[in-house]
Amino acid sequence: MSEIELQVPFTEKDEAKRLGARWDSSRKTWYIPEGLERLAFARWIPTPQSPNIRAKGWSVAGSRRECWRCKRVSRVFAVVLPPGYEALRVEDDPSDDYWEGGEDLVLLSYVDDVPRSVAAQLHRLAPRYRIDYSQTTHSFYWMNHCEQCEAKLGDYETLQEPGTFYVLGTGLNERKVIIDSFHPVGEAFSAHCGAYANLE
Repeated sequence: MSEIELQVPFTEKDEAKRLGARWDSSRKTWYIPEGLERLAFARWIPTPQSPNIRAKGWSVAGSRRECWRCKRVSRVFAVVLPPGYEALRVEDDPSDDYWEGGEDLVLLSYVDDVPRSVAAQLHRLAPRYRIDYSQTTHSFYWMNHCEQCEAKLGDYETLQEPGTFYVLGTGLNERKVIIDSFHPVGEAFSAHCGAYANLE
């Protein structure tokens, strides 16, 4: 049995530690060491989510924003999918669900589940963009962290509000990209995310 990563909210870390979980400071995650029974940790073992968005390729986009805690500027990152991505449209009857193609660049937010290969690329290209617990949404998702003080930089202010990755245009729902770096990844992408926004 290999190590199993856990999603432990900060307020529950002492209990996880008491049960035998260990903290990996390089990966910034709790895990179950080999040899421990996983049943005691069941509530912290992530439940895989079915993908609701996919694409033949993807990119890691970079921008900058001010940290709410230290007031210094930090680099921040997001996943961007190219035109031709597909989003799962969920109907009342699950047998009627279908994949719909998108025609614009799309910026993902509240990404909560990605395949291991995508996670490895994210760790390599954007080490301060990692899974963490949000007290605002009461959930774990991939979020940015300040380069200077490690404060959590949540997706609402970073990705959904204008100013970091885009500014509003003149048309209804028109967004103009203000990305300062773009790293294409030459492999397929799938994930479960809470929201996405089309970019011009």
